[in-house]
Amino acid sequence: MKPDEPVENKTAEYTVTFSFNRNDNDFPVDYPTNPHFSPLVGWVHQKDNTFFDTGKTATDGIKIMAEVGGTATLIEELQALIDQKKGLKTYVGSGLGSGVGNVTLDVSISNEFPAISLATMLAPSPDWYIAAVNVILTDDDDNFIETKTIHGGVYDAGTDSGTTFTAANSATQPRENINIITEAPLGDGNGVNSSICSVTFTKK
Repeated sequence: MKPDEPVENKTAEYTVTFSFNRNDNDFPVDYPTNPHFSPLVGWVHQKDNTFFDTGKTATDGIKIMAEVGGTATLIEELQALIDQKKGLKTYVGSGLGSGVGNVTLDVSISNEFPAISLATMLAPSPDWYIAAVNVILTDDDDNFIETKTIHGGVYDAGTDSGTTFTAANSATQPRENINIITEAPLGDGNGVNSSICSVTFTKK
């Protein structure tokens, strides 16, 4: 390849599988009568984007997703970033009407945009969500990997001060930064059992 010749932007298709195991044996504290997960929502983007991650203040879209499971505002925010050439495409997938089960979603990535972030509200809850954040699906040589499995992170959006699954709305003013949940009812003081969710990315 000549020095001034553009690098070919290759693409790949992946099936993403969220495997949820939010059961009353592993998570018995205040276990709700109607555990479920909102529709998966997210985007394909450049490497090292931290939109859903800790240390950031939740946008209105993240707030709505984390508190009530809505996706429209979040998709608008992500599309605005895509319009700024920071991402490739947004995605909305299925939810899950129970605490245990799988949700799958097919996505497309490219060499230019090889990372993906997807989130879902952990419901019912004040403002808690599970997410796969900035998962890069290329290796050090920019080749698409065949498969990858991670633990879904469990996050507090910092927008509602409730401490139980069915707590009354209590807006956090000002909003706190997004952080990893470690305390009850989900955590044991050190973190949340990683068995609550695994996420597998499989090249098609």
